[in-house]
Amino acid sequence: MSEKSVSSDPVIQNQPRKVKKFHHKVNKNKNRKIFKRESFNEQPVLVDGEKGKKEENKRAIEARKAKVPKEKDTFPEHIPEKEIDKLLRNENSDETQYIEGQLRINPRNREYAYLPFSDDQRDLLIIGLRDRNRAFDGDFVVACINQPEKWEMHKGYEQKTGVVVFIREKIHPRRTIGYFKENNELFYPRDRRVPLVKISKKSLKQFGVCQNYKNILYLVVITDWIKPKFAVGKIEKIIGNIGDIKAESNAILFEYDLDVTPYSLHVTKELPSSDYSLTENDIKDREDWKDECIFTIDPDTAVDLDDSVSCKPLENGNYEIGVHISDVTHYLKFLSPLDIQVSKRATTIYMADNTYHMLPKELCQVCSLSPGQDKLAFSVIWEMTQDAKVVKHRFAKTVIRSCCQMSYQHVQKMIENPEYNWPDNYIYIDGNYKLNDLSIKVNILHNLAIQMRKRRFQNGALQIDLPKLYVRVDRITGLPISYNIEEQQDSNRLIEEFMLLANMTVAKHLYNVIPETALLRIHTEPSKHILSTTQDMLQKFGIHLDITSSTSLHASMKRYEEGLETEDDERRKIMKYRMMVINNLCSRAMARATYICSSTVEAQEELRHYALNIPLYTHFTSPIRRYSDCVVHRLLYSTLRNIDMPKEWTQKLCKSIAANCNIKKFNAKMAQERSNELYFMYLIDLKGPIVTMGIVLSVHENFITIISCQLGIKLKVFFTQLENLALVEYSSECSIPMVNISWKQPAITQVINVFTLLHLRIEKHPESFQLTGTLLPPIQEIEI
Repeated sequence: MSEKSVSSDPVIQNQPRKVKKFHHKVNKNKNRKIFKRESFNEQPVLVDGEKGKKEENKRAIEARKAKVPKEKDTFPEHIPEKEIDKLLRNENSDETQYIEGQLRINPRNREYAYLPFSDDQRDLLIIGLRDRNRAFDGDFVVACINQPEKWEMHKGYEQKTGVVVFIREKIHPRRTIGYFKENNELFYPRDRRVPLVKISKKSLKQFGVCQNYKNILYLVVITDWIKPKFAVGKIEKIIGNIGDIKAESNAILFEYDLDVTPYSLHVTKELPSSDYSLTENDIKDREDWKDECIFTIDPDTAVDLDDSVSCKPLENGNYEIGVHISDVTHYLKFLSPLDIQVSKRATTIYMADNTYHMLPKELCQVCSLSPGQDKLAFSVIWEMTQDAKVVKHRFAKTVIRSCCQMSYQHVQKMIENPEYNWPDNYIYIDGNYKLNDLSIKVNILHNLAIQMRKRRFQNGALQIDLPKLYVRVDRITGLPISYNIEEQQDSNRLIEEFMLLANMTVAKHLYNVIPETALLRIHTEPSKHILSTTQDMLQKFGIHLDITSSTSLHASMKRYEEGLETEDDERRKIMKYRMMVINNLCSRAMARATYICSSTVEAQEELRHYALNIPLYTHFTSPIRRYSDCVVHRLLYSTLRNIDMPKEWTQKLCKSIAANCNIKKFNAKMAQERSNELYFMYLIDLKGPIVTMGIVLSVHENFITIISCQLGIKLKVFFTQLENLALVEYSSECSIPMVNISWKQPAITQVINVFTLLHLRIEKHPESFQLTGTLLPPIQEIEI
């Protein structure tokens, strides 16, 4: 059979290339080259062949000894806080020596950590555990920038290096999940960003590690870190057997320091029962909205209903639109024992196999806006024109009675069939309303939301959509049974627009009235360096992004999506997958949105939300599942009553709550993603491997990163898997990483670069508890 070539980009394929050829076979000692580095400031020493096992290159050793003294097996001293603050204050912007920020550690190699610069420079590189100086991933640290002779060359660029000299805030919990090997004293964390941990003999004996340790997961707390080689710790808990689905799920919760233990009777004893009826004292001074047409729109599996909407035409042709949020803080008193416990948890945790509520179950039931029941709400009410412009707004404590609990699927059908005559028994409705009445209101809200959304993006908002995998678990057996990719529909966007409007309205009011202690949510600008690098790379593939602002970035990304309207179905699918790559690449540059106490910034401009492109934003609409919203409710109510918050409410407390909410929200998000990956992997193990289409996200010398087009998950595919099946050639001509794979059967040469569509098999790794992807030979016609 003649050799054929398959490529995603014929222009790139036909360019002359300089290639680096390598065979993925088991290395023989005589051919193996090993790099050793004994200290983090030394250059690598080349060790070649069998002799390399016994002795190092003598000239390299002599040169190293002459130039670099042997480092002590200790950490550098931390600079005291007062001194570091003085150094930072006296910094010259032209000659920066110290930078402060949140430490990121390479998840695959703990030897490399990074601190972002405030401008468009490449991140500060921190090499080795010694220079990390006892800091963990996520900690806020101060680092000293090394002299230029210690900077590193990375991918053709010079990168500044540094040493951590102060840990401002320990964000990482210093707890980790892992296992023991033959040497029982050393504990191996699953998280590769965490150092090895030496466990005390007392702890080993207490948990019987010396007698029985194989295939067991442990939770270890790190108590000290004296030498760079390993930290010191003790066993806190036996999690269970490696591979046991429940033990693995619990391990995720422990790893992210998420508390899911039931609340004690001590803190819940005074809560109202689930069948609680409102009293005169509850409804005192509240507006009565019980006879208004109010309804909820949520996922069909939702239990906690904390937001509802209403829509009523006015005589002047405008609409009265209401967003009615559960009034959780009416029952959750500030700084009560329960409030303190809730504030520590800060968020509801959504795992594939379970939902762990932030609030006690009985309080969730009392607060949830269930249909046909009188409930307390905190409402934002607007008068809006037919072209979705706000005429005026107000806030009110209300009593409501939702008439219907609708799912996104119900609302989507109403939007798609606005003239349909819905049967009244299609959904349960409480009160005197008909389903057609609700359909009319839903479509009014939908038309307003379309205009609001369009105007929001015209004003500079940015949205990067990344696919999310969700796994359905049988609640009886605890086993996964199916999976799906979450897709945003018009019904989701309807609710999104009105919740965003409510949050923006509250944020503006709070900052105007209490600028010192408002709890806001900010989103800083993305990394200019990463965005610029992404822009340059995509331009080589004919994709031009304008990264000047969020407005221009969204417009240029949207242009490629909208340009597909006239294309055929196959072309649309291909571009949909290419947009998955573009979105993923751009999302890497984005900062994480965070809560902040408004007084902790020097200028109001620092409170901006980049993605929404608005000056002020907060969270108000989900108090059943987010503690930040409970705080915002209290602040808003105090401004409406024109009374001060209790004296305990200070800038320091506001800052502390913001910091904890940031940690818990991020950890809960990561746990949710890991949980879905865990149960998906278990499902694959039960049902067997799947063959699917993937699109290449990045190309490296030894592996490629692929996004599964149908699953949205990212996998690394290593070329070592192609041993005896193909010859692999890597090149980076014109700064475009590219791989040529010459398959033996069939005799086809496959050219792979970013955006290449290919086939892969996804299965559970035979030994470790993780997914693995295997590249399959191409077929001439790629079926989408």
